[in-house]
Amino acid sequence: MVRTYVARGVENGRVGLLMASGVLAAAQIGKAIISIPLIRAEMDIGLDLAGLIVGTFATLGATFGIGAGVLVQSIGARKSLAGGMTCIAVGNLIGSAAPNEWYLLFSRFTEGVGFLGVVLTIPSLLATSVDRDRRDFVLALWSAYMPVGIALMLLIAPLLSTIGWRLLWIASAGVAGLFAVLLFIAVPSITTNIAQRRTRWFDDVMTIVRQPYSSALAFAFFAFSFQIFSMMFALPLVLTSVHGLSVTSAGLLSAAMLAAAATGNVSSSFLLRSGVPIWANIASAFFVFGVSSFVVYSATTPLPVTLVFASLALGIGSLAPGALYAAAPEAAPQPNRVSSTIGLLQQASNLGQFTGPLVLGIWAEHFGWSAAPSILVPAALFGLLIAVSIRGLGYPRKTQPVNSG
Repeated sequence: MVRTYVARGVENGRVGLLMASGVLAAAQIGKAIISIPLIRAEMDIGLDLAGLIVGTFATLGATFGIGAGVLVQSIGARKSLAGGMTCIAVGNLIGSAAPNEWYLLFSRFTEGVGFLGVVLTIPSLLATSVDRDRRDFVLALWSAYMPVGIALMLLIAPLLSTIGWRLLWIASAGVAGLFAVLLFIAVPSITTNIAQRRTRWFDDVMTIVRQPYSSALAFAFFAFSFQIFSMMFALPLVLTSVHGLSVTSAGLLSAAMLAAAATGNVSSSFLLRSGVPIWANIASAFFVFGVSSFVVYSATTPLPVTLVFASLALGIGSLAPGALYAAAPEAAPQPNRVSSTIGLLQQASNLGQFTGPLVLGIWAEHFGWSAAPSILVPAALFGLLIAVSIRGLGYPRKTQPVNSG
């Protein structure tokens, strides 16, 4: 009995470390967001290059997501996690001493490589580190890593004018270096059975892409990221240009909205554990995204109503990634291709993260914010169709309620 409790405690400690590592990786995105005003003032860079500095992670993920997943699976979890955190630490150190924007951009590229190494490894490691009856719950909980990491950085934004962005980069390097050591110690050197000879990279990728379940999940993740990152991009601008709020007030309210997104991620884990089907979580998210777009972007909507519907969209909309991450292990064509399958989802997510704000920004620039539903509603309907198709495909394993006893 004592041995069982000790084993469960070690497992829970490892899960906690992995979750915290994901939050730390995501915090590097929030770090760039809050630092850009100071960086622009110091280096005199334009919005285009500033956007590239912030969006480097999304660009890398959109380009190399599934390929990085294959590489992560090949080199193993310990090397990927410890190496990824080391890259994040090194990238921060380079950035803290960057004399110009090009050194800073290189540092962000280095961080981005580390980010992919971390976030592509953790979900598959979580899937194999916990009991099957807790897997959906843990993977859905993992999906909150992005909003939690970004929100934590937004909370320290008021201190940035005092400490400076370079000191923040140095502090991030120190924390990432510490996590690299902890992960190297805590993660076993062999976590999955990859004794079989690896197929060629292209064959591995094509095997995953041709799986209908994997492709459906990837399309759903693209549609989700398109929706949620469009709203994260647009909300501060809507609050300032439509409702007349100050930049500071709009930023604080937008940060509070991220808490709603994290709540939705966590709620998904409880819904899956209680037996709500994966497809239902995804469908609910896109239904609310579609409806809320008519309210949030309307110039006639009162501010309190805008905030309520934005919170609902980010909260209920964030049920989707938890369900998608939980579905990934079962959608993988073979157990040793879970990381590659998650890489496909990550690539689809980053494509949505990249294209959503871009398309919505161009559309709003020409037709105004009130025209946003003509872009967002079709994207939400597309997501609903994918959710229905996931149900129609006869998903390999239906989520079942877990007995409390």
